[in-house]
Parts: sequence; C-alpha cells; structure tokens
Amino acid sequence: MALESLTGDLLFHPKAGEFMSLEEDHIGQIVELLCRIPPDVVQSVKHSAQYFDRRGDLRRVGPLRPWRLYDLLVEKYNFLLEEASEFSNFLLRMLDYHSERRATAAQCLQHPWLTSS
Repeated sequence: MALESLTGDLLFHPKAGEFMSLEEDHIGQIVELLCRIPPDVVQSVKHSAQYFDRRGDLRRVGPLRPWRLYDLLVEKYNFLLEEASEFSNFLLRMLDYHSERRATAAQCLQHPWLTSS
C-alpha cells in the first residue's frame, strides 16, 4: 500500500493468461522483483509442485525479466536516488521471503524512511 500511496500503482498486478493462472503470474511478478525464491521456501509451500519444477523454476511462467525495486522506483517513477534507496529498503524489509526475517509493523515504524525529516 505504501507504493500505491506514492505512485498510484499496485506493486503487483497479476493477470491470468492463456497458459498460466493468476497465481502463477503473481508468483512470476514477485520473482521478477525479489529474485528467485529460495529452495527452502519453495519446498515449504504445500502446493509447490503445482507451480515449481524440481529446480525451483516456475513451470508455466517465463521468461522472467528481473527489475529490482530500486531500479523500478528510479526508472519508472523518477524517484531521486537517495529516496529510492531508503524507500526500497523500507519495502524490501517487509517483503523478505523468510517470515522470521521480515520486518514487523513496530520495526517498520522505526525505519528511517518514516522517521527522518
């Protein structure tokens, strides 16, 4: 919601296609932004075999075009470099694939992007 508030765009906007489901496109967009999903995370998902092959690649999505969040902010939304760095750091802490490393709401409230003037 933070990105949507600043840009008017959703971070992910999945669409079903002829050969892939809405869920597969959503996972593909996540991988494009955050890079490959770690194998331990893929294997921990109940229906992972439905979406991923043995190597951890998406079965019906591709080719993917990685676009780091920082680059998205600078290239598409014309953020200043420092602002893109701080804001992408703020968002990426909430988007970590490993839930135990993900920032809590309390930690987010202390992030420099929110607290610096």
